[in-house]
Amino acid sequence: MRSILRHLSLRQISIIGVAAGILVPAVLFGYFTVKTRYERELQLRVYSPMSQYADMLSKAMEVPLWNVDREVAGQFVQAVMRNREVNSVTITDESGTVFVHLEKERKPQNNVVSLARDIRLDQKVIGKVSLELTSAYVDRDFFDDILKLLLALLAQVIFSFVLIWFVFDRRIVRPIQKLQRATLFLSAGDLNKSLEWKRQDEIGNLAHGLDQMRLNLGSLIAERDLQNQVLQQELLERSRVEQVLRDTENKFIAIFQSSPVAMTVLRKAERYAIMDVNDAWLRQFKWERETTLGNPAMQAQLWRNPEDFDRIVHILEREGEIHSYEAWCRCGVGEQNLLCQVSGRIIRVGNEPLLVLVQEDITEKRQNELDIRNMNQTLEKRVFERTHELEEANSELTVVLENLQRAQQELLRTEKMAALGSLVAGVAHELNTPIGTCVTVASTLQQQTDDFLKEYEHGIRKSVLDDYLKNARLGSDLLLRNLSKASELVTSFKQVAVDRTSANRRIFALDGMMDELITTLGPMIRKTKYTVVAELPPKFMMDSYPGALGQVMTNLINNAFIHAFDPDKRGRVTISAKLIDSEHVEMLVADDGKGIPPANLGRIFDPFFTTRLGQGGSGLGLNIVYNLIKDVLGGDITVESQLGKGTCFKITLPRVARVVNG
Repeated sequence: MRSILRHLSLRQISIIGVAAGILVPAVLFGYFTVKTRYERELQLRVYSPMSQYADMLSKAMEVPLWNVDREVAGQFVQAVMRNREVNSVTITDESGTVFVHLEKERKPQNNVVSLARDIRLDQKVIGKVSLELTSAYVDRDFFDDILKLLLALLAQVIFSFVLIWFVFDRRIVRPIQKLQRATLFLSAGDLNKSLEWKRQDEIGNLAHGLDQMRLNLGSLIAERDLQNQVLQQELLERSRVEQVLRDTENKFIAIFQSSPVAMTVLRKAERYAIMDVNDAWLRQFKWERETTLGNPAMQAQLWRNPEDFDRIVHILEREGEIHSYEAWCRCGVGEQNLLCQVSGRIIRVGNEPLLVLVQEDITEKRQNELDIRNMNQTLEKRVFERTHELEEANSELTVVLENLQRAQQELLRTEKMAALGSLVAGVAHELNTPIGTCVTVASTLQQQTDDFLKEYEHGIRKSVLDDYLKNARLGSDLLLRNLSKASELVTSFKQVAVDRTSANRRIFALDGMMDELITTLGPMIRKTKYTVVAELPPKFMMDSYPGALGQVMTNLINNAFIHAFDPDKRGRVTISAKLIDSEHVEMLVADDGKGIPPANLGRIFDPFFTTRLGQGGSGLGLNIVYNLIKDVLGGDITVESQLGKGTCFKITLPRVARVVNG
């Protein structure tokens, strides 16, 4: 080597030295830099994704492999196969049988790496995931970068050679052997030591030029390092963006595939060929994914009327979206057709326009609406028939109601007459005693008078005259008392009878009218263990219908005797009254009996309602009371009762009753 160098000129040696000083560090540094970058790319694009895919598939395949769900397993494998570095994915069960296997048709056969992971479920190995990835794409990208780097180095060397050639041609006129030791550092690549030359000549200028070259080389290397750092940051940012894009793509795919509505993505640039469909679309139309994607003739097979698809595309291109367009579509199996409601819009991915369509099956919905319309028509006919039947039944019920009202009026009249008959019987029985006494006293006086006359013919003695006069006075007293009592009974009965049998309106004292009523009811009251007490303000005048009021009080008293008291116990009925204002009076008819159950309080005024049917109750007494108070007296009646504490009827009456027509 030395012998060869001795025969070389200084220019050649200098050029060789400079070239060596530039190329060797650049090559060494470039080699380590490229090697590090290649290993990083290989780790980032091959080994890391391969490990992530293996871990992800080993977790994701637990449930599908256990449930033998190849469809779900295939979806996960297809998602992994979208990475171009992935050659094949194989899922085997615990027996080694292939469960899912996918590989690319055109795959690089060189620079292949593989990885396997066990699939565990509850710490038990149930299968294995095997992945095969290639680094061919990484190598190709790496070689492209190497070529660019070599071209840059070549340009840098050429520039350096030209500069050195210029310096040697223009500035070196003296032997530069003395600079040999100084330039050894530069040839060795040590750029930290400066070239110092004290002589102000060409050599000094050369030394100054060499030192400047050293500084330039340092700057270039520093700039290259800075560019490498910037490039590294750009690579990291690019990796992050690519990862975000991959995550976004995975989310979109998951949302698209999990949508319950049939969705289609069409590529406008390929005559609206189907780019992708979701699982709901495949289930609804029963087409195979392989025969659907990328098939331009698919639209003619899918739409029963191709004009519908042309119309949809026309609306989308004109308005950018479409809503609720109804069209018939064919299914992939059999002759079944589905009525679909189509909605969609045009979107752009980059510069490419895509059509997204949603095809909702509304066949059953429309059939249900048709059935409902038919049912409504049938229902209208049935309603008309039923209305006609109800009208006929209503006519029959009207006749029955009129008969019932006549029967009720007859029962009311019978009830009133029965009450009046009972009143007459009681008064007759009450009159029998004083009249009988009067007859006995009168016959006794007649007999004594005959005896006195006989004695008078033969001469009367004073003792006989005194006895006769005493008996006559006693008899006349008895006659007067009994006849007066009978007269009072007859007067009271006459007034009560007139009031009962007529709707005469008159002015009367409330206390006097009640005294007459209680006197008339005396025979009936004395047959019971109960008492009736009237506590009324004296000389309280009313302009009303005493007959109707007497009938009301009689029925309330009878109702208390029948329902309020037990037969073996004594009871008391109290009638009281007070002024509410100058126009109205409030009467209370209260008993201390057993009370009315709450369930019966709302029904006691209903006709024919009684708890003593067949035991003395007709069910009309309180209904008569209610009707007389409402219709005749113009008042109102309410009832309050507590079990074991008695019942109180509260009657509100106007002091001047309204005029009853008829």
